[in-house]
Amino acid sequence: MKGLFKSLLVLALLVTSMSAAAGKGHLGFTVHYTLKPSAFSAKLDRVVVTKVNENSPAMRAGLRPGDVIELLNGSVVAGASARKLDAEMGAVRAGDTVKMTVLRSGKKVAISMVAGET
Repeated sequence: MKGLFKSLLVLALLVTSMSAAAGKGHLGFTVHYTLKPSAFSAKLDRVVVTKVNENSPAMRAGLRPGDVIELLNGSVVAGASARKLDAEMGAVRAGDTVKMTVLRSGKKVAISMVAGET
């Protein structure tokens, strides 16, 4: 059951990425996240950047594969709802500024990027 739920969340993330072609902004990175079981909804454990696309807003901002996202627009990611993260990322429009704090090699790094047009 846990594997199925995790697969559905990854699918939702892919659908969110694909819907960017419908006029939404894009940031140009992919994540993998692990979940903590919860009675009512899945809670995020870790959100790790797995891929940063060439010439993307994420690459220009300095995001790197292996970065662990700790804060997204001022909100703590670990322990938050996976649905909330998917909704926030899916709501990004071209021109929106997305700020995050990532953990890289034991150090916190601030990242700020402006979503591009798809």
